Amino acid sequence: MTDHIICGWRVRTALPLPEVAPWRGPERPIDIEIRLGSVPAISGKDKYFEATQSGRVLLDLSPVVRFLVAPNCVVVDTPYPLETPDWRARLLGPALGLLCYLRGILPLHASSVRIGNRTVAIAGRSGAGKSTLAAALMLRKHALVTDDICAITSHCGRPMVLPSFPALKLPPDGLETLGFDPSGPAQVWLDANKFLLPAVDGFDPAAASLDTVYLLEDTLKGHDNAIIPVHGVDAFERLTAMCYRAEIGQLLSSPSALFSMAAQLAGQVAVRRLARRPGFARLAELVRLIEADATSNQKVDLCRTAARPRPSA
Repeated sequence: MTDHIICGWRVRTALPLPEVAPWRGPERPIDIEIRLGSVPAISGKDKYFEATQSGRVLLDLSPVVRFLVAPNCVVVDTPYPLETPDWRARLLGPALGLLCYLRGILPLHASSVRIGNRTVAIAGRSGAGKSTLAAALMLRKHALVTDDICAITSHCGRPMVLPSFPALKLPPDGLETLGFDPSGPAQVWLDANKFLLPAVDGFDPAAASLDTVYLLEDTLKGHDNAIIPVHGVDAFERLTAMCYRAEIGQLLSSPSALFSMAAQLAGQVAVRRLARRPGFARLAELVRLIEADATSNQKVDLCRTAARPRPSA
């Protein structure tokens, strides 16, 4: 049995999880166990998840893998050899999102990085290029925090991102955009043609305070890359649309609870539309825009801190 850290949880398993960082924290109880077992298939057309009477959730991603997920345990049933990365990609994708909902954590469909002393999330639909943009920032020496699923909790009234694992899953065109040979990185999701790009500067598993959420979208024809602030109801609605597989969250926690988490987040962070020219035609410019926006917010915070009166001796 080996212990790993995922989203701050101490995870124990005998299954191979090479993408995930080892547990190096203090001795404490196990949060989640991952083990092999038999998981029944779900009957019903176009249905891939189902709550059981015992409060656990079946997640049927056949023919690759089926999961039985509880807040403290994940049972894995796969016909694939355990060394095959396909089932692990689904464990660190849909099953991880499901675990977040079960444990009362909001999963945004987003990748996130640290820029200076600020953490920003890049949210968007599947295939929008979240991981590619996060990788471009990572190659600029900004530390990777999460890929694809940004697990958000609250601590002392602040939204906190729980780092997931030290790698990004990228499609071939994303690798080529970044100047990588697609034949180099390991292929980790065969049917979706995704490749694993490890974090370049290590991985910090400590929770990070979330400052800004960028909503990645294509610009209108003829428009340039731009960052556009979003406020109020518009910010709430756009963040709600970015909840990871919201249909699962609504099943487990009710739409009102999901909306409450999204509303709280919208009131605590800056929300920006990140309008980019399709296909990352000007990726370097987009990266500089994000860096400038995050840095300007950082300077504002530093000025506010410096302006506070110091306590008298």
